[in-house]
Amino acid sequence: MQSDVSGNRPQNLEYRRDIDGLRAIAVVTVLLFHYGAPLRGGFTGVDVFFVISGFLITQVLVNEIAAGTFSVLAFYDRRMRRILPALLVMLATSLMAGLALLLPGEYTHLASSAAAAAFGVSNFFFLAHTGYFDQTADLMPLLHTWSLAVEEQFYLVWPLLLFVLAQSRSRIVMAAGVAVLVVAVCAASIFYFRVDPKSAFYMALPRSWELAIGALLVFLPAMNRVAGEIAAVVGLILIAIGLTLSPSKFPGEFALYPCIGAALIIWPRAQETTSSRVLGVLAPIGLISYSLYLWHWPIWVFYRIYINNGVPTPGEAIALCAASFAIAAISYHYVEQPFRKRRWRPLRTVSAGILSMLAILGASFYISSASGLPQRLPLEAQPMRSYETMHNWPCKAVPIKEMAGSYCVFGAPWDSAKRKSVIWGDSHAEHFAPIIEAIAVDPERSYLVFATCSAILGDENYIISIDVPDFRQRCERSHAHGLNLLQQDMLVDEVIVTSKWPELPRRVGKGDERAGLEAMRRALVKFIEAMSISGRRFVVIGSEPEFSQNVIGCAHATVAKLWRAPCDAVGASSDAPADLQGSASVDNMLDEVAQGLPNVGLVFPARKLCRSSGCKVDLDGEFLYLDANHLRRNLTRQTRRDFADTIGLTDVLLARERRDERTN
Repeated sequence: MQSDVSGNRPQNLEYRRDIDGLRAIAVVTVLLFHYGAPLRGGFTGVDVFFVISGFLITQVLVNEIAAGTFSVLAFYDRRMRRILPALLVMLATSLMAGLALLLPGEYTHLASSAAAAAFGVSNFFFLAHTGYFDQTADLMPLLHTWSLAVEEQFYLVWPLLLFVLAQSRSRIVMAAGVAVLVVAVCAASIFYFRVDPKSAFYMALPRSWELAIGALLVFLPAMNRVAGEIAAVVGLILIAIGLTLSPSKFPGEFALYPCIGAALIIWPRAQETTSSRVLGVLAPIGLISYSLYLWHWPIWVFYRIYINNGVPTPGEAIALCAASFAIAAISYHYVEQPFRKRRWRPLRTVSAGILSMLAILGASFYISSASGLPQRLPLEAQPMRSYETMHNWPCKAVPIKEMAGSYCVFGAPWDSAKRKSVIWGDSHAEHFAPIIEAIAVDPERSYLVFATCSAILGDENYIISIDVPDFRQRCERSHAHGLNLLQQDMLVDEVIVTSKWPELPRRVGKGDERAGLEAMRRALVKFIEAMSISGRRFVVIGSEPEFSQNVIGCAHATVAKLWRAPCDAVGASSDAPADLQGSASVDNMLDEVAQGLPNVGLVFPARKLCRSSGCKVDLDGEFLYLDANHLRRNLTRQTRRDFADTIGLTDVLLARERRDERTN
């Protein structure tokens, strides 16, 4: 097909060193951000990559369409030779590293993410697996592949869309079509960010305008030397502004800074400019930028896992950075370059690429179907082999008409119980439920686990959750349902209130901890006073110890005998004084509330578990914790009983039963 989309002849596709220089800036900022440098907006380097990719790929496509040589098969031949070899080598190496370093649950997660990355859908995987109880995002070795997935999904549609636009045989029409797409999708993305920021970050459609803005540059007239110099300076300033952005404000409208900045630098010039020559000095780094991007994150994460989820020292970070550059250079010269030279016909290349992807899929499926190969671990480590195993505690969901939903209920049947307890809180209600179940002695008492939102949220107080955009509304609804149950069911004579207390003053007060603490106090007093009836008591479980990730990683790895750096989880369990100080303000507030009300009992886990030398992390030979602040739910019954005794929960909960026994 011949068309006039590129003028009378194809555009000049000469190599531009300045674009590789811009690539260097993008990849180095991402690397520095990930490696702990004080560059909070370093992640915006990915957005610069999107713009560069959109420009370069569209430039080639437009020229092929103009010359009548465009072929979908040839396009994917190039994409596979460009993307797959280095990616698949990195994925295979990561799977081998995971065999030695990861618990079975973590290894299963890695295998699933590797399969998703091989097929260009890892953005969907990480959108679904970076929630509250999933592996911490910054310890996921393949998390960075989400951006590659966004690109590949964009290029499933983009070549055909350009081909359709080219049927107009008008460069102006094509430019207008792309411009409309950029403006419309950008505006929609900004709006969508306010509705669902997590999806706006990971999904291809809200990000597509960033690649399309690069594509638009192909259709714009070249700048003269003076305009080019000014544009480059302004572009670098905008990119620098992007490096100051907070991740919590991204993407949204703030993505315009790095994207417009990159576009101003990439915009074609009629003549070479001084700024282009200066950027060209960085071209050698730009040439290895793809491999550097691929390798820098797994190297960092696997080393963090090796040091038991700790944070590398500055010296270690520099060494890891050097290793990343070295491996990237090897990958570029011995993996990328040989495959970029076409040796086979496109159909054969595409077939080989698909088979290679299927090989990763097959290995990943084997690992996942084998549950991460738990036979690697000794018998005593099996109860800690995965998050799912440690979180497992069977509990039957029972419909509760007053709450318009089904909830975990244990003990006596809810409908026929003579006495009822409600365990109200966030995820901490879930991990205290097995503890309470282990010490329950009343055969006629039923327990309902209401693990939605803290009892102090949903009335006037609220917090923001990036993972759950409508979290405020959910808390309001659940709060109303909980109040409805307590108002209508007079058999509920005990309400156990728990939460992840230490983080709430800052979040409720939107940064003002003092104001947040006072708002929490008012809400808790209001809740207890409003729900109090004759014979009903409230038990408030205060703050719990908060551990660093390396303590948890150390304990899990030590029991599992994985290949990790030597550590002592018990001897370095936590900074106990800091832990107690951090929880003191909330616990003091809870104490004050209880002193002013006649029907409130208190339990303070942190005060019971922590001493100046550290906080208790194991009991009866079992490590207690699932993660930094949640108890394992699959602890043995005896350990759960002993834990309840240790923190004073047994005495408080069973005080009424013992008093009734003495009365009788």
